[in-house]
Amino acid sequence: MITQPQFRDLFEVSGQRLFFNHAAYSPFSRPVVQAMNDYLDYRLQGSPQTWPAAVERRESLRSNYARLVGSVPNRIAMMANTVTGLNVLASGLDWQAGDHILLYSDEFPSNVMPFLNLRSRGVEVEFVKSAAARVTAELFEAAIKPATRLISVSSVQYLTGYQADLTTLAQLCQAHNILLSVDAIQSIGVLPTDVVALGIDFLAAGGHKWLMSPLGTGFIYVTEALQERLKPAYRGYMGHVAPESYGDFEQALSPDARRFELGAFNAPGIAGAEKATELLLECDPASIFRHVRSLLDQFVWGLEETGFVAVYDFAESESSGIQLFSHQDANLNQQVFEYLTEAGVNLALRGRGLRLAPHYHNNAAEIEQLLALLRAFNTRQ
Repeated sequence: MITQPQFRDLFEVSGQRLFFNHAAYSPFSRPVVQAMNDYLDYRLQGSPQTWPAAVERRESLRSNYARLVGSVPNRIAMMANTVTGLNVLASGLDWQAGDHILLYSDEFPSNVMPFLNLRSRGVEVEFVKSAAARVTAELFEAAIKPATRLISVSSVQYLTGYQADLTTLAQLCQAHNILLSVDAIQSIGVLPTDVVALGIDFLAAGGHKWLMSPLGTGFIYVTEALQERLKPAYRGYMGHVAPESYGDFEQALSPDARRFELGAFNAPGIAGAEKATELLLECDPASIFRHVRSLLDQFVWGLEETGFVAVYDFAESESSGIQLFSHQDANLNQQVFEYLTEAGVNLALRGRGLRLAPHYHNNAAEIEQLLALLRAFNTRQ
């Protein structure tokens, strides 16, 4: 078990910058960089371990991903990012003209574009809207049609930090024989997740945000039942039962989710991701989420003295690792963002305010530093 202070000590950024931008990308820990460099040394030296080491790291990472989502390794396939994974689903089903898909209106494009691409096949894509920024099962239920085949939603909304009630949504989908797909890039690595208990059919996530991994890493989870309905839009040798039997062109696809993998993969990135996910598992996802929520609660309480306000006031069950805040005069948010950036703070300007997204390496002292900067901004106005 790695404690929070021990985890913090692994990051070069600690004490140098106030890094609160994990909903966009994460800084690397030193062990992650070392793992990547160790693999690159094999390439540098032309070592015969280059390929075996890559495969070993990949399979260890597959197991780590499975543990992070409460699944088993054979339900996990490696992907370069979230949108590549969602395209496996969008392009793999046997769509018919008139089929209907439901999405939320303010989703990140990764969870939209693969499905919009189906319009050319006569598939209707409908967006549900929420005036209160709550993406609930009731919103989708009111829009369901007899032809609805899929609902795809983010576990956490990137513009608001709203955490969807996936249990209720999955129950709704099951009652109407609708598939549930989840874009989990804003939750895996910070929110405990159990795909089996939730009843999710398909999940995709990239590694460079809360999983604290290199760009070009990620995965999908797919149930065995759904896998049998998906025809791979692309086919590569890695997805077969004996991928190193190079002359056997007639071999069967893997019975596992690995059938959706294609060919040579991002081995340095996977080496880094394997170490990053190992560290997160040693910290315990439940402990990570409790710590992050305590930091965000501390921040919201402290805002009362700064002239800034929380943009959204979600219930505890609806809250995530993201908090939006704004100057009382929202027209000043761009100036606030520039001021904080110059002061060494890394966060994002999104939607109706500034997006704060701390992780397990952040601490209460850093939140107090941020609040002090916000108070100072108003003093200089």
